[in-house]
Amino acid sequence: TASPPPPEKQQTVLRVAVVDDDEEDVAYETCVLGVLRQGYRVLHMRSAQGTRIRNCYLLCHVSFTTQVNAWVGEGEMMEYVRSKEKEMEERVDEAEAEVAKLKGLTPCSSSSYSGAG
Repeated sequence: TASPPPPEKQQTVLRVAVVDDDEEDVAYETCVLGVLRQGYRVLHMRSAQGTRIRNCYLLCHVSFTTQVNAWVGEGEMMEYVRSKEKEMEERVDEAEAEVAKLKGLTPCSSSSYSGAG
């Protein structure tokens, strides 16, 4: 199960491997998530050298679900998002103040331009 499907599915590669007791690859296959459909799929496995292994297939079930980031707790993630929202609001306020200040300035008149040359 791959969770969740990333927005950049066309650039994300899933690698499925069969490993032995020493955690060495016995066989593997890779595929782009953007072309992988949900349901039962058969993957033709490859050797460590990258060549297909004759009569070596892996049956797997693919499903995409939504899941909170497993590396960070939901509360911690929401706190981070809120802090970034506040930071962006402050930047917007600063930008709006700068725009208002610039709108208050009048452009230089042609008579004050010396036109050195």
